[in-house]
Amino acid sequence: MLVTLLNSQYARFAALAESWLSLGATAFGIYQDGHPLIYWPTSHRLMRPSLMAPILRGDEELGEIRVTGVNGEAFQQRLRADAALIAYVLQLEEELQLMTADLVISQDQQLALYRLTQSMRDLVTIEEILRVVLAEAIRMLKPQGGFATFEPASPEDRLLIQQPDDLLPDTVVWGLHRQGLTSERPIVRSETDPEMASLGIHNVLQVPLRIRGRVMASLGLINRPGGFDAPGIKLACALTDQASVQVERTLLYQEMFQQTRLRTEMELARRVQVDLLPHTLPRIEGLEIYAESRPARQVGGDFYDFIVEPGRPFMFAVGDVTGKGMSAALLMTMTRTAIHSKSQFMPFPTPEAVMRQSNEDLYNDFTRVGVFATAFVGQYEAENRRLVYANAGHAPVLYRPVDGEAVLLRAESTALGILPDAHCRNQWLRLAPGDLLVVATDGFSDVRGADDTTFGIERLLELVDRLHHLGPQALALALFEAVDHFGQGQEQEDDQTIVVIKGAAM
Repeated sequence: MLVTLLNSQYARFAALAESWLSLGATAFGIYQDGHPLIYWPTSHRLMRPSLMAPILRGDEELGEIRVTGVNGEAFQQRLRADAALIAYVLQLEEELQLMTADLVISQDQQLALYRLTQSMRDLVTIEEILRVVLAEAIRMLKPQGGFATFEPASPEDRLLIQQPDDLLPDTVVWGLHRQGLTSERPIVRSETDPEMASLGIHNVLQVPLRIRGRVMASLGLINRPGGFDAPGIKLACALTDQASVQVERTLLYQEMFQQTRLRTEMELARRVQVDLLPHTLPRIEGLEIYAESRPARQVGGDFYDFIVEPGRPFMFAVGDVTGKGMSAALLMTMTRTAIHSKSQFMPFPTPEAVMRQSNEDLYNDFTRVGVFATAFVGQYEAENRRLVYANAGHAPVLYRPVDGEAVLLRAESTALGILPDAHCRNQWLRLAPGDLLVVATDGFSDVRGADDTTFGIERLLELVDRLHHLGPQALALALFEAVDHFGQGQEQEDDQTIVVIKGAAM
């Protein structure tokens, strides 16, 4: 059976192998009884794999996946998930064959279930499954039209599908759906029902779909010539039974896949972020500096960076890429690398020039994937105690002169990756002894309290005013503590990154 599946689904297995090779694996293969069935690249036999996962059907081992070149629990979990997926596809193939052999009741029922199973075999969403089963029921029973509904515990996930689209008002369909929630048997309504007759409905067959122990979905067919007889009802029930099984398996697989993917993404993204952040704080004459980043449970795209080169002005950057998860971590790496390389290797770098050239490097890629990154780049001129900076859509950035109040430094241009040309301009501010600059990410200002209000910029300004006498580290820790208290122990939703720079005596 495994060999048959490999032959029929070769392209899918090739895509799976390519995904592993793109993650750093040097070889990928599927074995049975110690013998290779298929492997990539063709020159590698995987006799000494670094990771293996069995393909199981119950307690029976059908084969195993082998991978070389990668290690770790995150990759092992992903390999197990791929093995479970292959076992699941094998199970579907076997059930398809058994169902085809057992459907001898009628030719229509055989054809309907066979077509339905074939159609649903590659479907991955509940909406696709319901559309296919509705279309097949209409094709076989020839009603005027029909509907399919799905109402799980989360209201935002409910679905309503009609064919044709304007067959009935949505409110009527949901009314029919809820009337059938208490029934585990098909419901037939005829034109003797005054409410149905007023809508031009002569007959309705409604079949419930029992999913995870309760009626969660339904299939409705409307206005069949001659009404719904016993064979027609039996055929509709056979279709919905198969759809119920497929929906339940889809829900189970989606949950399993989502959990594994989240764990893997979080671990890998966290590792990338930690490795890229500076491991030591720079020592710059005339400045006190502190920086810290606290990743959220769902990792994101915050970063900070320091560029210290002999004979060149000290530069630093803080940025935040939109999104979360592995994609944000990868895009953060691109943004950080672009800014760092420009700051390090340009003959005469300025924040404005670094921003402009970084945007040129990132714009096409960011536009293609629909993301952007906010960034703040600063350059310290020690001889005149001045900071030159450019701000591409980044907030919050707070400045508190020793003899004044804290103010918000607003961005003078849009974020990187939005426009083909960045319109950043160099700005200047004083960093004499006691002057204070706080560059944070929106993980601070967007923290939500118990009443769903955000911490906001004003609270940050008040805190900086009140605590400006503290050193950079003490001030940063106080801000972390303040937003944690405001959130009242709720799970952190976004990364929180901060760089605090304070003027000091030379």
